[in-house]
Amino acid sequence: MKRLLSLLLLLTLIQWTANAQNPHALIPGTSQMLATDPPNQYNDYFAGAGACLLCHNAQVNEQGASVAIVNDWRSTMMANSAKDPFWQAKVSHEILVNPQYADEIQTVCTRCHAPMGNINALNNGADHYTLVDMRADALGMDGASCTVCHQITEGSLGNSSGAFLIGNKEIFGPYPTPFSNPMVNNTGYTPYYSEHIKDSRLCESCHTLITNPLDLNGVPTGDEFVEQSPYQEWKNSIYPAEETSCYTCHVPEIQDVVKISSMPAFIDGRTPFGKHHLAGGNVFMLKLIKNNLDELEITANDQQLDSTIARTYQNLQLKTLELAITEQNRTLDSLFIDLSITNLAGHKIPTSYPSRRIFVELLATNSQHDTIFHSGKMDADFNLINESADYEPHYNLIDQQEQVQIYEMVMGDVNGDLTTVLERAYIHLKDNRLPPKGFTKTHISYDTTKIVGQALLDPDFNTISGLEGSGSDIIHYRIPLDDITDQLLIEARIYYQTVSNKWLQEMFTHSSDEIDWFKSMYTNTDKSPVLMTSKSISSIYTSVWEMDGPGINLFPNPTNGSFSIATTAKVSAIRIFTLSGKEIYLQDNLSGENLNYQINLENKKGVFIVSVKTDHKISYRKLIIN
Repeated sequence: MKRLLSLLLLLTLIQWTANAQNPHALIPGTSQMLATDPPNQYNDYFAGAGACLLCHNAQVNEQGASVAIVNDWRSTMMANSAKDPFWQAKVSHEILVNPQYADEIQTVCTRCHAPMGNINALNNGADHYTLVDMRADALGMDGASCTVCHQITEGSLGNSSGAFLIGNKEIFGPYPTPFSNPMVNNTGYTPYYSEHIKDSRLCESCHTLITNPLDLNGVPTGDEFVEQSPYQEWKNSIYPAEETSCYTCHVPEIQDVVKISSMPAFIDGRTPFGKHHLAGGNVFMLKLIKNNLDELEITANDQQLDSTIARTYQNLQLKTLELAITEQNRTLDSLFIDLSITNLAGHKIPTSYPSRRIFVELLATNSQHDTIFHSGKMDADFNLINESADYEPHYNLIDQQEQVQIYEMVMGDVNGDLTTVLERAYIHLKDNRLPPKGFTKTHISYDTTKIVGQALLDPDFNTISGLEGSGSDIIHYRIPLDDITDQLLIEARIYYQTVSNKWLQEMFTHSSDEIDWFKSMYTNTDKSPVLMTSKSISSIYTSVWEMDGPGINLFPNPTNGSFSIATTAKVSAIRIFTLSGKEIYLQDNLSGENLNYQINLENKKGVFIVSVKTDHKISYRKLIIN
């Protein structure tokens, strides 16, 4: 038995050595040869992802499909956090505005975007870690890599803005009794079991970002500004109680038994297995990265980036929000439409970086396809045509097509003026991003997740029947008609935009190698926002008339299906039709003795016409069933 075990270990060592000598071999689970691999290098605290690749890149599920850890990670924004040209350009912008803090700004920003280089340099006595230092450091350019997240200690959970601590060559994972010898012997790291690797506070380490504002002269104000707080938004929701965490969505688990390491070959499989998809909502930057693979020296190939882009689309289009559209009323003068938008994510949407936004397009056209009303119209370069010069307020009612609903966080400086300079961000001018379900203003974390601006006064924002926590908003539209009686098509679309031309204007007034480099890539990348969801309905005008008839009162309207008809005259018949003329309800030969009739149509939804016949005269009313 000992001889067999020794033989297996020898074969494993031979396999490991062969892979180490041929880092550009065909990677299991892909159909392409990789031009480059992540660095297989070490510093005093970290190893590059290339060292992890040797054992953690051949994982397959029970159907034989690849769930390779490094391959799934290498095409994510986390893997490319240091190479992200938008981030590098924004760091350069901040330095140009406040050059006296150039070293401090770069050191703070690289703490999360290039943590393996930053932490190693500072722990070895360096005063700062700059973009120049990072570009000369292979591990710095390896981004938020394996040995960063898996070394964050349980004792430092709760530290934000990159103030996390790492262990002494200790790698934490979710499986008890790890088989440690291969990792210890080949890398110097010791694996330990710890459930904190799935704790949302692990993500908080970098994804909660609180800054220290500067005034317009670059003088610190002594205050704090909450730039990003998805962890606190999640805490202020229903999801912690439901045991749904950051890990649940961003490292989705399968119940398959998966061998988490390809060496030694006899190692047992583990379950559940968390796929390192780490997908968010940043389709635009992933496309930009794919378009510039060689220039950015990306270690993922087209196929892997396409997979991450597809997962990101799936997040935005299937897992982020729900849309409903309802016609409330139509007269010769106006059409009244309600849009109900519900957040399905575990934090505000959009979340994190303040350039991100969601906007709503509502288009009404007649039967000849002429535009009657168009809110949220874009030009050919995807700019909102009628957007306010500073920022669009939050709307409860939109009755002019120049108005558009944009869900976003807007930053203001010490004078209360709009700014996109992060170091000058002093106050929130607006924050109407859709909160998650269960979000309340009484929660302990609300001070870092506040609703700001007109959304605070909106009775339909995160509120239903006066109760907080719906995670939804209702936008009421009044579309002017001017006696139009045509059938109308109403289309609602919701878009996600990583960054707009408007948000970049301030940065593009400056010039540096990083800004000019990003600008050239940005100009040549498809900037179309992501269509998250859409709904449409038809509106048919129906004349509502009475021939000297008595008063007819139909209530409640809209209804969930149960309603009453009250009259002041004897009723002989009640009929209900769809807008296409199909009869769905009939009561005739009524005695007329009742003046109040109870009707239940709970299995129906939509807009209907109610016909009430009294004394040989007929009255019509429009009924809406939600």
